[in-house]
Amino acid sequence: MSDNGDIDNYIVEKALKRFEHNRDENRILRKRSEDYDIREEVFDKPTLMTLNELMTSKLFKYLNGVVKAGKEARIYWGVRADGTDVAVKIYLTDNVEFRKRLPYIIGDPRFKRIRKGIRNLVQLWAKKEYSNLKKAICNNIPCPKPFAVKNNVLVMEFIGKEGISAPILGDVDVTEKDYLELLSIIHDLYRNAHLVHSDLSEYNVFKHMDNLIIFDFGSAVDIMHPNAEDFLIRDITNINHFFSKRQIDTFSIEESLKMVKR
Repeated sequence: MSDNGDIDNYIVEKALKRFEHNRDENRILRKRSEDYDIREEVFDKPTLMTLNELMTSKLFKYLNGVVKAGKEARIYWGVRADGTDVAVKIYLTDNVEFRKRLPYIIGDPRFKRIRKGIRNLVQLWAKKEYSNLKKAICNNIPCPKPFAVKNNVLVMEFIGKEGISAPILGDVDVTEKDYLELLSIIHDLYRNAHLVHSDLSEYNVFKHMDNLIIFDFGSAVDIMHPNAEDFLIRDITNINHFFSKRQIDTFSIEESLKMVKR
């Protein structure tokens, strides 16, 4: 291993060997992150095997380190054989916090059957985010393009460059143009894709090359969901509050809601 504490491929190969014999030809991780710990709960046996299957399918050649770490998932910088980047989102399968996400699933007409167990719920959540992203992309919503989902792993477009994600809205200067553009995106998502993001804030909007790109679509619901209206109002409230704090004039919630739904 190098002095910077990066994790080499053989570590994951060793982990795979513990679970299945003679799988050492598969590489999962390359060295990158000094503070990354291979023992973290994200790399359990099923997840390692899922990553291996995705690599075999040539969705990516190897993973570098963590780009973003949250309570529910880790996002890794993946690289394809041609050198292009992908984002690989791995949902933590032992996170009981996912039970709190049931209100975003129950009532959505697309997901009527929910199997018991945290792992099943997590896998359904990954499938739901993939489905939402695919629907959004098909309706020209600026968001990461999804490539594949398997079990608790989602592979999608990497928004950024060379393993560094684009800045989020909360970390950059914003303008009135950004506010109006975001309202327009919410409108298009609602009217064209028939989705409500349901967790929209300055923390899940990239500002990339002066364009806004929304992400984290796991919570998004169909507009027929019984709580879709409440979720939409919350999204608008969050956005208006953020821009107001940045000294940008915003519409009232009522006006904003009419603009989005017109």
